[in-house]
Amino acid sequence: MGFNPKDAVQSAKDIASYAVEMSGDIVDNAVEVLKGNVAEGTTNIVQDSLDIAGHSVQKAGEILTGRKDDEDDEK
Repeated sequence: MGFNPKDAVQSAKDIASYAVEMSGDIVDNAVEVLKGNVAEGTTNIVQDSLDIAGHSVQKAGEILTGRKDDEDDEK
């Protein structure tokens, strides 16, 4: 399966939606840092950032290959 512009646009929207959703968690964790819980807040910010990055890489892979991860599992 090749590159499909409609799927690429949908994946880009999904990346943006997920990043916005996770940014709320990052803000909550920043509040924890400001309250003095620096270690846990920072750890959670880093984890949320890695989740966003991982999701973005997964979706970028779908854009480039035109395949969804669940299609790979069927083989």
